Amino acid sequence: MDLPHTDLFTRADAIAFGLTDDDLRRLRRTGELSVLRPGFYVPGAVMQSASPTERHSLLARSYLLSAPTGEVLSHVSAAIAWGFDIWQLPLDKVHMTHGLDYASKRRPLRILHGTTLERTERTTINGVPVTTAARTIVDIARTSSVERAVCVGDSALRSGHTDSDALSTAVESARFRTGISAARRAVSLMSGRSESVGESRSRMLFETLPLPTPLLNQWVYDGAGRFVGRVDFLFWEFKVIGEFDGESKYDSKRVLLDEKYREDRLRDLGWVVVRWNWRDLDDPRALLRRFEQAFTRAAGLPTPAGWFGDQRLAADQLPSFG
Repeated sequence: MDLPHTDLFTRADAIAFGLTDDDLRRLRRTGELSVLRPGFYVPGAVMQSASPTERHSLLARSYLLSAPTGEVLSHVSAAIAWGFDIWQLPLDKVHMTHGLDYASKRRPLRILHGTTLERTERTTINGVPVTTAARTIVDIARTSSVERAVCVGDSALRSGHTDSDALSTAVESARFRTGISAARRAVSLMSGRSESVGESRSRMLFETLPLPTPLLNQWVYDGAGRFVGRVDFLFWEFKVIGEFDGESKYDSKRVLLDEKYREDRLRDLGWVVVRWNWRDLDDPRALLRRFEQAFTRAAGLPTPAGWFGDQRLAADQLPSFG
Protein backbone atom coordinates (compact mmCIF):
# COMPACT_ATOMS: atom_id res chain seq x y z
CA MET A 1 0.00 0.00 0.00
CA ASP A 2 1.34 3.41 -0.97
CA LEU A 3 2.17 6.00 1.67
CA PRO A 4 2.51 9.77 1.34
CA HIS A 5 5.82 10.48 -0.34
CA THR A 6 7.56 12.05 2.65
CA ASP A 7 9.46 10.88 5.71
CA LEU A 8 7.02 12.51 8.12
CA PHE A 9 3.27 13.05 7.81
CA THR A 10 0.22 13.60 9.98
CA ARG A 11 -3.04 11.68 10.18
CA ALA A 12 -4.67 14.52 8.23
CA ASP A 13 -2.01 14.10 5.51
CA ALA A 14 -2.72 10.37 5.36
CA ILE A 15 -6.48 10.88 5.09
CA ALA A 16 -5.99 13.48 2.34
CA PHE A 17 -3.73 10.97 0.55
CA GLY A 18 -6.58 8.45 0.55
CA LEU A 19 -5.78 6.25 3.53
CA THR A 20 -8.31 5.40 6.21
CA ASP A 21 -7.85 4.90 9.94
CA ASP A 22 -8.18 1.15 9.34
CA ASP A 23 -5.37 1.38 6.79
CA LEU A 24 -3.19 3.19 9.30
CA ARG A 25 -3.82 0.56 11.98
CA ARG A 26 -3.05 -2.23 9.51
CA LEU A 27 0.17 -0.57 8.35
CA ARG A 28 1.26 -0.15 11.96
CA ARG A 29 0.65 -3.85 12.66
CA THR A 30 2.74 -4.91 9.66
CA GLY A 31 5.58 -2.55 10.55
CA GLU A 32 5.22 -0.52 7.37
CA LEU A 33 4.32 2.52 9.46
CA SER A 34 5.71 3.81 12.76
CA VAL A 35 4.03 6.23 15.13
CA LEU A 36 6.41 9.02 16.03
CA ARG A 37 3.92 10.49 18.48
CA PRO A 38 0.12 10.57 18.45
CA GLY A 39 -1.05 11.84 15.08
CA PHE A 40 2.40 11.82 13.44
CA TYR A 41 3.71 8.97 11.31
CA VAL A 42 6.98 7.87 9.72
CA PRO A 43 7.41 5.04 7.18
CA GLY A 44 8.72 1.95 9.00
CA ALA A 45 11.79 1.67 6.77
CA VAL A 46 12.73 5.29 7.49
CA MET A 47 12.44 4.79 11.24
CA GLN A 48 14.44 1.56 11.20
CA SER A 49 17.34 3.09 9.29
CA ALA A 50 17.37 6.43 11.15
CA SER A 51 20.21 7.23 13.54
CA PRO A 52 19.37 8.54 17.03
CA THR A 53 19.97 12.13 15.89
CA GLU A 54 17.82 11.60 12.79
CA ARG A 55 14.99 10.24 14.94
CA HIS A 56 15.32 13.25 17.22
CA SER A 57 15.15 15.55 14.19
CA LEU A 58 11.97 13.85 12.99
CA LEU A 59 10.41 14.28 16.43
CA ALA A 60 11.51 17.92 16.51
CA ARG A 61 9.95 18.55 13.09
CA SER A 62 6.68 17.04 14.29
CA TYR A 63 6.53 19.52 17.17
CA LEU A 64 7.37 22.44 14.90
CA LEU A 65 4.48 21.45 12.63
CA SER A 66 2.04 21.91 15.52
CA ALA A 67 3.83 24.75 17.35
CA PRO A 68 2.51 28.31 17.43
CA THR A 69 4.49 31.02 15.69
CA GLY A 70 7.44 32.15 17.76
CA GLU A 71 8.55 28.80 19.18
CA VAL A 72 12.00 27.66 18.02
CA LEU A 73 14.21 24.63 18.52
CA SER A 74 16.81 25.20 21.24
CA HIS A 75 19.42 23.38 23.32
CA VAL A 76 20.35 19.95 21.89
CA SER A 77 17.54 20.09 19.29
CA ALA A 78 18.99 23.29 17.85
CA ALA A 79 22.52 21.87 18.04
CA ILE A 80 21.42 18.94 15.87
CA ALA A 81 19.84 21.31 13.37
CA TRP A 82 23.12 23.25 13.25
CA GLY A 83 25.05 20.01 12.68
CA PHE A 84 27.19 20.27 15.83
CA ASP A 85 28.71 17.31 17.65
CA ILE A 86 26.44 16.36 20.55
CA TRP A 87 28.50 13.85 22.51
CA GLN A 88 26.38 12.19 25.24
CA LEU A 89 23.68 14.86 25.22
CA PRO A 90 20.30 13.21 25.95
CA LEU A 91 18.07 12.85 22.89
CA ASP A 92 14.87 11.60 24.52
CA LYS A 93 13.18 15.02 24.56
CA VAL A 94 12.84 17.79 22.02
CA HIS A 95 13.83 21.20 23.39
CA MET A 96 12.01 24.33 22.30
CA THR A 97 11.98 27.91 23.55
CA HIS A 98 9.05 30.28 23.15
CA GLY A 99 10.66 33.49 24.39
CA LEU A 100 8.10 34.20 27.10
CA ASP A 101 9.55 34.60 30.56
CA TYR A 102 7.57 32.07 32.59
CA ALA A 103 7.98 28.51 33.85
CA SER A 104 9.10 25.82 31.45
CA LYS A 105 6.61 23.11 30.44
CA ARG A 106 7.75 19.49 30.48
CA ARG A 107 6.06 16.69 28.57
CA PRO A 108 7.21 13.08 28.03
CA LEU A 109 8.81 13.94 24.67
CA ARG A 110 9.30 17.71 24.81
CA ILE A 111 10.51 20.52 27.05
CA LEU A 112 9.21 24.01 26.26
CA HIS A 113 11.62 26.46 27.88
CA GLY A 114 10.25 29.69 29.28
CA THR A 115 13.18 32.06 28.95
CA THR A 116 13.50 35.40 27.23
CA LEU A 117 14.54 35.09 23.61
CA GLU A 118 15.60 38.25 21.82
CA ARG A 119 14.97 38.69 18.11
CA THR A 120 18.74 38.60 17.54
CA GLU A 121 18.87 35.17 19.22
CA ARG A 122 16.54 33.61 16.64
CA THR A 123 17.40 32.40 13.17
CA THR A 124 16.59 29.62 10.71
CA ILE A 125 18.60 26.68 9.38
CA ASN A 126 17.23 25.22 6.15
CA GLY A 127 13.91 26.81 6.98
CA VAL A 128 13.87 25.42 10.54
CA PRO A 129 13.48 28.04 13.30
CA VAL A 130 16.28 27.68 15.87
CA THR A 131 18.20 29.64 18.44
CA THR A 132 21.41 31.16 17.12
CA ALA A 133 24.57 29.10 17.41
CA ALA A 134 25.91 31.16 20.33
CA ARG A 135 22.59 31.08 22.24
CA THR A 136 22.36 27.33 21.59
CA ILE A 137 25.82 26.68 23.03
CA VAL A 138 25.22 28.81 26.13
CA ASP A 139 21.84 27.13 26.78
CA ILE A 140 23.54 23.73 26.62
CA ALA A 141 26.40 24.95 28.82
CA ARG A 142 23.89 26.13 31.46
CA THR A 143 22.10 22.78 31.58
CA SER A 144 24.77 20.16 30.93
CA SER A 145 28.17 19.09 32.21
CA VAL A 146 31.21 21.18 31.35
CA GLU A 147 32.77 18.34 29.34
CA ARG A 148 29.67 17.81 27.19
CA ALA A 149 29.22 21.54 26.70
CA VAL A 150 32.84 22.01 25.63
CA CYS A 151 32.53 19.20 23.08
CA VAL A 152 29.54 20.84 21.39
CA GLY A 153 31.01 24.33 21.79
CA ASP A 154 34.28 23.28 20.16
CA SER A 155 32.27 21.87 17.28
CA ALA A 156 30.35 25.13 16.89
CA LEU A 157 33.54 27.20 16.87
CA ARG A 158 35.21 24.80 14.45
CA SER A 159 32.28 25.05 12.05
CA GLY A 160 32.55 28.84 11.90
CA HIS A 161 28.88 29.32 12.85
CA THR A 162 29.92 31.26 15.94
CA ASP A 163 33.01 32.79 17.51
CA SER A 164 34.35 33.70 20.94
CA ASP A 165 32.91 37.22 20.82
CA ALA A 166 29.40 35.93 20.07
CA LEU A 167 29.70 33.37 22.87
CA SER A 168 30.81 36.05 25.33
CA THR A 169 27.83 38.20 24.34
CA ALA A 170 25.47 35.23 24.78
CA VAL A 171 26.92 34.49 28.22
CA GLU A 172 26.41 38.11 29.26
CA SER A 173 22.80 38.03 28.02
CA ALA A 174 22.17 34.93 30.16
CA ARG A 175 23.85 36.32 33.29
CA PHE A 176 20.72 36.03 35.46
CA ARG A 177 19.71 32.54 34.32
CA THR A 178 20.15 29.26 36.14
CA GLY A 179 23.47 27.57 35.48
CA ILE A 180 25.29 30.66 34.25
CA SER A 181 28.40 29.99 36.37
CA ALA A 182 28.86 26.58 34.72
CA ALA A 183 28.24 28.18 31.34
CA ARG A 184 30.94 30.79 31.92
CA ARG A 185 33.48 28.12 32.81
CA ALA A 186 32.55 25.92 29.84
CA VAL A 187 32.73 28.81 27.36
CA SER A 188 36.13 29.84 28.72
CA LEU A 189 37.44 26.35 27.89
CA MET A 190 36.05 26.09 24.34
CA SER A 191 38.38 26.11 21.36
CA GLY A 192 37.80 25.81 17.64
CA ARG A 193 41.22 24.19 17.30
CA SER A 194 39.99 20.82 18.60
CA GLU A 195 38.94 18.88 15.53
CA SER A 196 36.88 16.10 17.08
CA VAL A 197 35.01 15.08 20.20
CA GLY A 198 37.96 12.86 21.10
CA GLU A 199 40.34 15.82 20.98
CA SER A 200 37.92 17.96 23.00
CA ARG A 201 37.56 15.28 25.66
CA SER A 202 41.32 14.80 25.73
CA ARG A 203 41.82 18.53 26.26
CA MET A 204 39.33 18.51 29.13
CA LEU A 205 41.09 15.52 30.66
CA PHE A 206 44.42 17.34 30.49
CA GLU A 207 42.79 20.13 32.53
CA THR A 208 42.30 17.67 35.40
CA LEU A 209 45.76 16.05 35.23
CA PRO A 210 49.12 17.49 36.32
CA LEU A 211 50.19 18.00 32.72
CA PRO A 212 51.52 21.09 30.96
CA THR A 213 49.18 22.85 28.54
CA PRO A 214 49.85 21.64 24.98
CA LEU A 215 49.68 23.56 21.72
CA LEU A 216 46.77 22.39 19.56
CA ASN A 217 46.91 21.19 15.95
CA GLN A 218 50.41 22.24 15.01
CA TRP A 219 51.97 21.85 11.55
CA VAL A 220 55.38 20.15 11.85
CA TYR A 221 58.20 20.51 9.30
CA ASP A 222 61.54 18.73 9.02
CA GLY A 223 64.96 20.35 8.98
CA ALA A 224 64.77 20.96 5.23
CA GLY A 225 61.41 22.75 5.49
CA ARG A 226 59.37 19.79 4.22
CA PHE A 227 55.92 19.35 5.75
CA VAL A 228 55.76 16.21 7.90
CA GLY A 229 52.29 16.31 9.43
CA ARG A 230 49.71 18.07 11.51
CA VAL A 231 49.63 16.81 15.09
CA ASP A 232 46.81 16.97 17.64
CA PHE A 233 48.78 18.07 20.71
CA LEU A 234 52.32 19.39 20.97
CA PHE A 235 54.10 19.58 24.33
CA TRP A 236 56.93 21.43 22.67
CA GLU A 237 59.00 22.22 25.75
CA PHE A 238 59.01 18.52 26.61
CA LYS A 239 59.63 17.30 23.01
CA VAL A 240 56.44 15.18 23.12
CA ILE A 241 53.59 14.89 20.60
CA GLY A 242 50.16 13.59 21.59
CA GLU A 243 47.77 11.97 19.10
CA PHE A 244 44.17 10.90 19.74
CA ASP A 245 43.09 7.92 17.62
CA GLY A 246 39.38 7.94 16.80
CA GLU A 247 37.53 4.80 15.76
CA SER A 248 37.22 5.85 12.11
CA LYS A 249 40.56 7.61 11.75
CA TYR A 250 42.16 4.74 9.83
CA ASP A 251 39.46 3.41 7.55
CA SER A 252 41.80 1.80 5.02
CA LYS A 253 45.16 0.05 4.88
CA ARG A 254 46.53 2.93 2.80
CA VAL A 255 45.59 5.48 5.45
CA LEU A 256 47.11 3.30 8.16
CA LEU A 257 50.40 2.96 6.26
CA ASP A 258 50.50 6.72 5.58
CA GLU A 259 50.00 7.40 9.28
CA LYS A 260 52.77 4.97 10.23
CA TYR A 261 55.14 6.69 7.79
CA ARG A 262 54.18 10.11 9.20
CA GLU A 263 54.81 8.96 12.76
CA ASP A 264 58.17 7.42 11.81
CA ARG A 265 59.23 10.77 10.33
CA LEU A 266 58.16 12.60 13.49
CA ARG A 267 60.19 10.21 15.62
CA ASP A 268 63.17 10.61 13.28
CA LEU A 269 63.05 14.35 13.94
CA GLY A 270 63.42 13.65 17.63
CA TRP A 271 59.81 13.83 18.84
CA VAL A 272 58.44 11.26 21.31
CA VAL A 273 54.88 10.31 20.28
CA VAL A 274 52.11 9.23 22.65
CA ARG A 275 48.87 7.80 21.23
CA TRP A 276 45.59 7.04 22.97
CA ASN A 277 42.00 6.17 22.09
CA TRP A 278 38.48 6.32 23.51
CA ARG A 279 39.12 3.55 26.06
CA ASP A 280 42.20 5.36 27.39
CA LEU A 281 40.11 8.44 28.19
CA ASP A 282 38.32 6.35 30.80
CA ASP A 283 41.60 5.57 32.61
CA PRO A 284 43.22 8.96 33.31
CA ARG A 285 45.86 7.61 35.71
CA ALA A 286 47.20 5.14 33.15
CA LEU A 287 47.30 7.86 30.48
CA LEU A 288 49.12 10.19 32.88
CA ARG A 289 51.75 7.51 33.53
CA ARG A 290 52.30 7.12 29.79
CA PHE A 291 52.87 10.85 29.42
CA GLU A 292 55.22 10.93 32.40
CA GLN A 293 57.24 8.08 30.87
CA ALA A 294 57.29 9.92 27.52
CA PHE A 295 58.53 13.13 29.18
CA THR A 296 61.27 11.16 30.92
CA ARG A 297 62.40 9.53 27.65
CA ALA A 298 62.32 12.84 25.78
CA ALA A 299 64.34 14.63 28.48
CA GLY A 300 67.46 12.72 27.40
CA LEU A 301 67.03 13.54 23.71
CA PRO A 302 68.33 16.56 21.79
CA THR A 303 65.91 19.27 20.65
CA PRO A 304 63.85 17.95 17.70
CA ALA A 305 64.96 19.11 14.27
CA GLY A 306 62.78 21.30 12.10
CA TRP A 307 60.04 23.76 12.93
CA PHE A 308 56.34 23.89 13.81
CA GLY A 309 53.53 26.45 13.66
CA ASP A 310 49.78 26.78 14.02
CA GLN A 311 49.06 27.03 10.31
CA ARG A 312 50.23 25.56 7.02
CA LEU A 313 52.75 27.84 5.34
CA ALA A 314 53.93 28.07 1.76
CA ALA A 315 57.61 27.42 1.04
CA ASP A 316 58.43 31.11 0.79
CA GLN A 317 56.83 31.76 4.20
CA LEU A 318 58.93 29.22 6.08
CA PRO A 319 61.79 30.36 8.28
CA SER A 320 65.31 29.50 7.22
CA PHE A 321 66.52 26.09 8.30
CA GLY A 322 70.03 25.21 9.31
